[in-house]
Amino acid sequence: MKKLALITLALCLAVSCSKPGGSGEVVLYTSLNEPTARAVLDVFERESGLRVRLTADTERDKTVGLVRTLLEEQTHPRADVFWNSEAANTVRLQRAGVLEKLDPPPAGWEAIPTQFRDPDGVWFGFAARARVLIVNTDLVPASDRPRSIWDLVDPRWKGQAGIVRPVTGTTLTHLTALHETLPPAEYERFLAGIRANECHLPPGNGRLAKLVGEGQIHFGLTDSSDYRLVKAEGLPVDAIYPDQDGLGTLVIPNTVARVRGGPNPEGARKLIEFLLSERAEEILAFHQRGHIPLKPGVKRPPEVAVPGEFRTMKVDFLRIGAEVEARMRELDARFP
Repeated sequence: MKKLALITLALCLAVSCSKPGGSGEVVLYTSLNEPTARAVLDVFERESGLRVRLTADTERDKTVGLVRTLLEEQTHPRADVFWNSEAANTVRLQRAGVLEKLDPPPAGWEAIPTQFRDPDGVWFGFAARARVLIVNTDLVPASDRPRSIWDLVDPRWKGQAGIVRPVTGTTLTHLTALHETLPPAEYERFLAGIRANECHLPPGNGRLAKLVGEGQIHFGLTDSSDYRLVKAEGLPVDAIYPDQDGLGTLVIPNTVARVRGGPNPEGARKLIEFLLSERAEEILAFHQRGHIPLKPGVKRPPEVAVPGEFRTMKVDFLRIGAEVEARMRELDARFP
């Protein structure tokens, strides 16, 4: 009888450890591509002894796929942490009550610039990307390079430029930021110009960057991380930080937050604090995608520019997050 009880206990422990959110693991949902996330998570696992069970979004569904999942799981959360590759949908989840405040706040939170963290301490930004114009240098001479996002809708570039179909990820965030920043008539002029100028509308930033690198289009709007990947392949591309004499370049942070009611809240805190550490930002800065550190003094390659070395667009991510769902519906209808 005693032997049977011991076997039953061992089986129960084994099953418990295999369930998402067991004490020895943290369940992470992330819209970042898995190889990049793993560059940081492998270090965290070695040093913390915790296993990270990772669920990543697809390129086509960037951000919004996991947002839907988190909303559906709100009454029975399976994830402990949401690592989002942008900020707007993080705010959307915050407003829906899916995410919870970290109290006390994570170590080192004060070093994150105020623009890139939630004033209520629910989410925190790190390891950003800039929204850059990627240009094929074989097709576009230096004297004729685009300098502004408005070049996308300039008739002289008709059929030769591209922007990701703006219903997911950083492109959706960018268009929502423009909606919140530009006068309504100017926002409308930009959207109408995308259609009238026959801009290419690929499904993701990586695909757009590759189209430019391969010479299928002359230039397009993408993330600095996707530009760097194409550049590393030896393709003839350059990046331009747009609107340096006006609106500025949009910088979009990765964001991280704890899921309300997740199975391992203490493990979630440990993972969040590691992701927000200078060490994690350094790993991501030296990764081939070259994420932009937001904390001061983080080591980085010289080609990874940080805010202050270029003019940034001033935005309120709380306002953007409040509008992102409405803009997604609008843009989905306009760019089917």
